[in-house]
Amino acid sequence: MEERNVFVIRGRLPSLNEYVNANRAHWSKGARLKADTEQMIVYAIKSAVNRGKCHKVTRPCWIEFIWCEHGARRDLDNVYSAKKYILDAMQKAGIITSDDRKHIYGLSDRIAAADMKEDERIVVYIHEDGEAET
Repeated sequence: MEERNVFVIRGRLPSLNEYVNANRAHWSKGARLKADTEQMIVYAIKSAVNRGKCHKVTRPCWIEFIWCEHGARRDLDNVYSAKKYILDAMQKAGIITSDDRKHIYGLSDRIAAADMKEDERIVVYIHEDGEAET
């Protein structure tokens, strides 16, 4: 059995509402929010790669997101929309070739409670073709 392919993003990512509001303020503000968010995620991915926790995907895969947030104020669709930042950052970091359906055949989400705001994080598991789904 292959080692788990996983990385962790510390903190909370911007929601769809935050991104829309930034774009309404000015297109460059929205572009900057997305670029800064992706850069932070790429750093988290590269850190996991350096520790041997994450590696390049060579087969079709499905990706599992575990969203650990303190409190329940944000709607799930706003939380889950941050997948776009994560998938784009995975491409930039060289973990996936593309986020099209040929390379990623499924996405799953779970929400979990973080005890404190400082414990907020997103855990991303990459399951390559041939691995059993959980």
